[in-house]
Amino acid sequence: MEKKIAELEEKLREHEKRIKALEDTPTSLKTEGITPSQAEPEIRKLATRIDVDPRKIRELFDIEGNSLTLLRIIGKDEREKTKKASLAVLLGYKHLFGNEQVLSQEIRRNVSENRVPINNFATYLNELIPSLIRRKGKPRSPKTTYKLTPLGDAEAREVFKDLCG
Repeated sequence: MEKKIAELEEKLREHEKRIKALEDTPTSLKTEGITPSQAEPEIRKLATRIDVDPRKIRELFDIEGNSLTLLRIIGKDEREKTKKASLAVLLGYKHLFGNEQVLSQEIRRNVSENRVPINNFATYLNELIPSLIRRKGKPRSPKTTYKLTPLGDAEAREVFKDLCG
């Protein structure tokens, strides 16, 4: 009887490990969260880098804890809006939170919050790879992350200028 209990306890520990692994955000992507006032110096730095008014950047994002939400996007069609939103979100997380990598689901959330259909989200994002963004992880995995390349960073700054213009 004790042997069966020990086996069940071991199985339970293994299941708990798997559940924890599935639920956990990769530790390299966790942030403690910031308030808008804590983001202010980073907003000013970014505004200086792209030569726009810091107030315009503040109007582009809603910062809440460790989450950044893009409030506005421009583009002529779904493809262009998805690409521009993705670049803007990646640049926002990079400069405001110091996160080089952003979860795919976080980019997807930002795109959908701007009323852009996400039916072809992965297809549009794949068009940005490898020149503007890099993917880390398997496609369709909840742990897949994206990061800007140097060329993508420059392109994202142009998107910011357009959004702030």
